[in-house]
Amino acid sequence: MSVSVEFVGHACFRIWIDGRPSIVTDPYPPARLGLPPLEPLAADTVIVSSLTDEAHSAVELVAGSPRVINALDVARGREAAIGGERVVTVEATEARDHPRGPQDNALYAFKAGDLWLMHMGDLGYELTAQELAPFAGKCDALFALAGQKLTPKFAELDRMFEALAPRWVLPMHYELPPLGFGMTSIEEFLAHRPHDPLVRPRHHTIELPLPSFKAGHPTLVVLEPSGYTPD
Repeated sequence: MSVSVEFVGHACFRIWIDGRPSIVTDPYPPARLGLPPLEPLAADTVIVSSLTDEAHSAVELVAGSPRVINALDVARGREAAIGGERVVTVEATEARDHPRGPQDNALYAFKAGDLWLMHMGDLGYELTAQELAPFAGKCDALFALAGQKLTPKFAELDRMFEALAPRWVLPMHYELPPLGFGMTSIEEFLAHRPHDPLVRPRHHTIELPLPSFKAGHPTLVVLEPSGYTPD
């Protein structure tokens, strides 16, 4: 079973299974973020970190009537599965100093083919290894917050990566003009982790798994957004 990951933009990815668009994560509203219009995405399932943050829950971006999974609801006791495997979640909040007040959301992991994909939601602070324990063995690919604005700082991410032990890290939620909002750039994130192998295909989609390039280090996979052309 083939699994491909497409970076749409911001915190939104689309997962393709055997060449079919299957799952969309945390879709964003283009106009609200100052981005160009986007044709509705095809997918069977949408999973969001919450339904209260419009930058992470624009389910109208997905065409038709997809199944919608709210990871925050799952973290609070509502079960959900994708492909027969239970969605794994950890409840969290946005940054405590968020200007509109921190809202609850959830990190989540789901299985696609033989791989576990984990999304950091809109987490606002570092989680400990104990708090991340539900994801043990369930984080082959990590969709990682990399912009530092109201999200974990690089040093905090380092410790979380160590606890999660992903094989691949796909950065998201960073400055990619015209999207900014005070976030740091992908180049700053890469400069912070110079010893990790880097795959940068200059394309929006990549097929997993990738080869293991360096023992003890995740491979960083930087994709171009399919939702817009960066300035």
